[in-house]
Amino acid sequence: MPEDPHSSETWLPGRVLVQAATYNERENIGPLIDAILASSAEVQLLIIDDDSPDGTGQIALERAKCEPRLHVLIRRGRRGLGSAILEGFLLARSRGFAVSVNMDADFSHDPADIVRLLAALDPVGGVPVDIAIGSRCVPGGRTLGWPLSRHLTSWLVCWFTRWIIGVPVNDSSGGFRAVRLSILDRIDIGRFAQGYAFQEDFLWRVHRANGRIVEIPITFSDRTRGSSKADFAEICRSTRDLLRFARRTWLGR
Repeated sequence: MPEDPHSSETWLPGRVLVQAATYNERENIGPLIDAILASSAEVQLLIIDDDSPDGTGQIALERAKCEPRLHVLIRRGRRGLGSAILEGFLLARSRGFAVSVNMDADFSHDPADIVRLLAALDPVGGVPVDIAIGSRCVPGGRTLGWPLSRHLTSWLVCWFTRWIIGVPVNDSSGGFRAVRLSILDRIDIGRFAQGYAFQEDFLWRVHRANGRIVEIPITFSDRTRGSSKADFAEICRSTRDLLRFARRTWLGR
């Protein structure tokens, strides 16, 4: 199989790698790159594109030619949000980064909140944590622009994760997270959920490894450009994965 297209192999040394998985985000990719790189001079950015038919990955590759803090990987022959996030974590660790911040590529997450997530990992006078979640479901957090059906679906997933799977967080499905990459050494990284249920899967494994998790409030704004990738088939796959986590939690298999 031909090698996946990617940007330069020369990376600047750094501590924090922000990563965003993309598929058909042509309308958002340019402004997203600008906003993330402007959020802090400390961060670098990795775009992981699943070979978007609309050319999202190619746009990012062109930008990377003149931006040393931008890195791009176009994945061919594989799909899925979860597998993209995990691949990004592993790539970040192999490049010497200590922290990876995962976020959506549609501006549902505000790039200006990246610095707040990073600060939450190492609170002044407090105990360092392994994951800081940008949460819609703690005091001060909120969601804008969703229909009632999406609020209900999100509530059910978060309720199930907290009370059935036993992960003590309020917003388990949110994808805006700062992760201390050393936690990967303490969890099993095999057979993760490949789609959206990766978010719950990852927290479940971190919690079982006694990882420390904190939530800070954010405002989640529904996308204004492009279309959601969470179709009915993905909802069915995620439901199946959540039931599998519940079986493993209660029955150990």
